[in-house]
Amino acid sequence: MRPDDATISAGGYDHPPAAPARASAGRLLRRGAIAAGVVAFALLVLRMATDDRLVQVIPGQVLRSGRLDGGELRGVIERLGLRTVVSLTGSGPEDDWVGAERELCASLGVRHVTLPFSLDEWPGRAHVEQVIELLDTAERPLLFHCLRGADRSGWASAVSLVLADAPVARAIRQMSRRTGHLCDPAACPLHRFFASYLDHLAATGRAESAAAFREWVTSEYCPAPYNAELPRSAATGETLRLTVRVTNRGADAWRMTDSRTAGVRLGARVIGPFIAPPADPIALFRLSSGPAVDIARAGLESGVMPQGARRDFELRLRAPRRPGRYLLQIDMVDERVHWFSDLGWPGLIHELEVVHGE
Repeated sequence: MRPDDATISAGGYDHPPAAPARASAGRLLRRGAIAAGVVAFALLVLRMATDDRLVQVIPGQVLRSGRLDGGELRGVIERLGLRTVVSLTGSGPEDDWVGAERELCASLGVRHVTLPFSLDEWPGRAHVEQVIELLDTAERPLLFHCLRGADRSGWASAVSLVLADAPVARAIRQMSRRTGHLCDPAACPLHRFFASYLDHLAATGRAESAAAFREWVTSEYCPAPYNAELPRSAATGETLRLTVRVTNRGADAWRMTDSRTAGVRLGARVIGPFIAPPADPIALFRLSSGPAVDIARAGLESGVMPQGARRDFELRLRAPRRPGRYLLQIDMVDERVHWFSDLGWPGLIHELEVVHGE
């Protein structure tokens, strides 16, 4: 699908002009069309550079904008009665602009939420679920904002429209050139997210609906470059030797290397020991500075695993030295970039009991 765009077409004469005056008029028309194009482009650039534009996505309920300074945000909150402000650009120390924005919202009794993600990557499943939960539970009017109000806020706005049962074709107009989002839709991760949803509907024969979208996100969605299928069980012991069959279900080939600092391969990490299993273990594994400890890798070799390919990885790992109950996760990892489960399916999570050796 392509975003809406405006084009200007100029037709030629069916016959040569009869008089110089008409030729002059034709030149004036062409010059006028060129000038109009230049003005339109300049206005687009100006609009892209303006952080404070405000767009009603769902009138009175969901809005989008670029980042607003303190006075502008206060004015919007008071004028429109905003109840929730969602920053998609990141977080930082309390004394930076995010902290100042958070403090302003608190002083006005407005909820402030920070959900940072990169516009150059597929939205992770956990992030999509957070956006859906916000749209389900947060008080409205709700404002999504990013730096320019063109990319991340456009994607979140499109999600809000799909959840309101708008057709995807209409929803993704929130990520068009008219809104300042300049991209190649075939390569743009934010567009490919919605294309994957439509592919799923076509494969399953379902019609577009908010319910179908929710079900796809929670049960099927995984960013195409990080889509792997792993078995659901594994043996345990002092030294674990696992044969794990992995299928590349993604849209891209996996590049493998013999370097420990780059490439796609199979990995294992553990959390524990603990008294009782956590209610949501994948949330702990997804924490960038969480308790998970890397313990093994398999597939440190140069090569390519094409889309649709399947292979067996031989994974060897030693059980932790301290006795107790652990959670063991087996998952594909793009070294120093992502564990696949950071963005999609949780991989294999297996409870492991470690006992004293004889």
